[in-house]
Amino acid sequence: MISSPVQAPRSEPDPYPSLLERLLAHYPETPEAEERLSELQALMSSARPRAPLAERMAWLEELARWLRTRGATPSRRGRLGAVESSGSARLRLLVEVLAEVPSWCEKLRGVVASVLAETSALRLFTEPGLSAGRSLLGDAVARLGCRLVPPAPDEHDLAPLVWRLFPGEEGEVWLDELSEEHVVALCALLRSPSFSPLKAAVEDAVVVLATRASALGLESDVLARLPPGPLECSPFVRLPRACEALRVAVRADPEGFAVEQAREACAEALSGCRTAVQGVLRHMDAHAVGTELVYRLEQLGHALDRLEPLLWFLAPDRTQALPGAATRLLSCLVHAHEQERSVMGVFRSSVRCISRRIFEHTGEVGRHYITTTQDEYHQMVSAAAGGGLLTASTAAFKLLIAFAALPLFFEGLAAATNYALGFLLIQLLGFTLATKQPSMTAAALAASMDVKAGDKGMHSLVEQLACITRSQLASVFGNLGAVVATVTLVGVVLQSLRGQPLLDVKEAEYVVRSLHPLKSGTLLFAALTGVLLWCSSICGGWLENWVHYRRLPEALARHQALVGLLGGARARGLGEALARHACGLGANVSLGLLLGMTPAVCRFFGLSLDVRHVTLSAGTLSFAGVTLGPERLVEPDFLWAVLGIALVGVVNLAVSFSLGLSAAVRARGLAPVGFLRLACAVLAGGLRSLSSFIFPPQPLLPVHRPSSPYGVRSAERPRPSRQGTQGEDCSSRTH
Repeated sequence: MISSPVQAPRSEPDPYPSLLERLLAHYPETPEAEERLSELQALMSSARPRAPLAERMAWLEELARWLRTRGATPSRRGRLGAVESSGSARLRLLVEVLAEVPSWCEKLRGVVASVLAETSALRLFTEPGLSAGRSLLGDAVARLGCRLVPPAPDEHDLAPLVWRLFPGEEGEVWLDELSEEHVVALCALLRSPSFSPLKAAVEDAVVVLATRASALGLESDVLARLPPGPLECSPFVRLPRACEALRVAVRADPEGFAVEQAREACAEALSGCRTAVQGVLRHMDAHAVGTELVYRLEQLGHALDRLEPLLWFLAPDRTQALPGAATRLLSCLVHAHEQERSVMGVFRSSVRCISRRIFEHTGEVGRHYITTTQDEYHQMVSAAAGGGLLTASTAAFKLLIAFAALPLFFEGLAAATNYALGFLLIQLLGFTLATKQPSMTAAALAASMDVKAGDKGMHSLVEQLACITRSQLASVFGNLGAVVATVTLVGVVLQSLRGQPLLDVKEAEYVVRSLHPLKSGTLLFAALTGVLLWCSSICGGWLENWVHYRRLPEALARHQALVGLLGGARARGLGEALARHACGLGANVSLGLLLGMTPAVCRFFGLSLDVRHVTLSAGTLSFAGVTLGPERLVEPDFLWAVLGIALVGVVNLAVSFSLGLSAAVRARGLAPVGFLRLACAVLAGGLRSLSSFIFPPQPLLPVHRPSSPYGVRSAERPRPSRQGTQGEDCSSRTH
């Protein structure tokens, strides 16, 4: 008997011949769904966990580029589309597809785990935004060098791969838009053992950052600005010890009680370090600022900010929150890397801190130039007249130097010396030069430029602006009146004694032509002079800050040679005088050098630039007027020159004041008041408000003190006697 063969059961045909069709069955039949899934299939099919490292990195870059690409992303059938970003939607699609296709998930897990195992993440956690022990200038040079010559690629460093995966601001925005739910799901699919190399890198980064922060906090100039105490109690000494104790406790028992104690010790040490940094910054605000110290404190703050989340990753109190926290940290790292590529960004915080201190110094000096009473106004006019009197001699020497045909360098040096000596003499005698005031009074005004001040604050701002304007006009009128009168008198006397004026006719005509506002570069030169005036105020504030930062008054008071030569009291007085006059000394000397050397340097490079200082130009024009005689003073060319002097004064003051105000407002971090709003506030006060910008305040009438504390009587009507009043009352009642 022949047995019949056993027939195999008939299998049902696969309704989805391909993997792509099986995936498409879960999504709407749209061209977008087919395109996205086709792209993802091509990517996941090309994944090779055993490929060379460079090939695996290139594949991860392609996957990240697909995730960041904008475009419509389908949702699963039967589900409403969530409100999500384009990048987050693509991450959702990737998670859904990996859950459906385990082989693809295994490939992605293998690529990620192998790349993390073969690369180091230490620089990723410790370098972005943090200087590796370099100074401010050294870090700037290093950044410039990286921009010009990119560093050699290191295949086993994870940081360059991360910067390529999430490039610049685009990558940072994409990371910020990710849904934490999708990130958690992706990490669950990849499994925690894949990320074990990152945990070892976190431990190493904690050691590096704690040691670096401790070294920065134990610098001598930092300790000198902290309250005295034993070094053992310093938080910068306790910080690396606490971090090491936490690392040891986590390795011994991640869930033990010792971890909680070590975590609290680290938090306390971090808080103490931040408090110490704030204390040093407050000390600098109160005394003086050093850009190098500010930069190191900024780096110390960044190191503490980076160390805190890494300590949390080392010993998390909520394990389920790790993926979301890791995404936020990665976004911060990408942002820090993008910021550190800027060469000017390295100076931003340090320069802002010292510029604020400089403008505070200049603002304190500028308050002395603001008059609020009639007596102060008259004193300002007198001081300005004295400054104009001395400026006449400076203008005379300026003309002698200009027409002496000296070599270019020596001409500039002689002019700079002439200006500097004249300005210093004006300061030492207590006189005033109008053009030095705007940049300093602008710094004093900057503190009031706050749009949140309201109507009351605007009224106070208008009053302060009126005081500044009339004080400036008083100084200008005093300078010009005195210099014109003095130069005219000196010119007439010299002409009578020598038989000839200080200038000949050709030189005088050249002076008149050079001041024509339309046929010469007078207004351009006046604007340049306004910039130089503002620069001189910055130099003055910088010198005062430097004198206090280096503690030069104390050094001079204790200098043995100086004490032996002058005596202790005089050496101490010299130091106090230097601290008191440092701002004026720096401003005057720098202004003299700038006014004298700028034309010489410009002519050396073939630029026909000059300076136009209103007081000095008025003096030179007065000397030219003495030479030309009274009949030439009413000619059009001379009148145009007089108009040019007036415009030079306006441009000098406007440019210097606007630059000083803008820089001071930015240094203080204030929001400037709009010009239209300020003009409306000025016009709202009417004619009386406008007149206060020009004329000095009128003194108040004396008010007689009332004899009775319960009655207030007018100061204009005499108070009748009590007896007479009673008599009148009695008589009236009698009649």
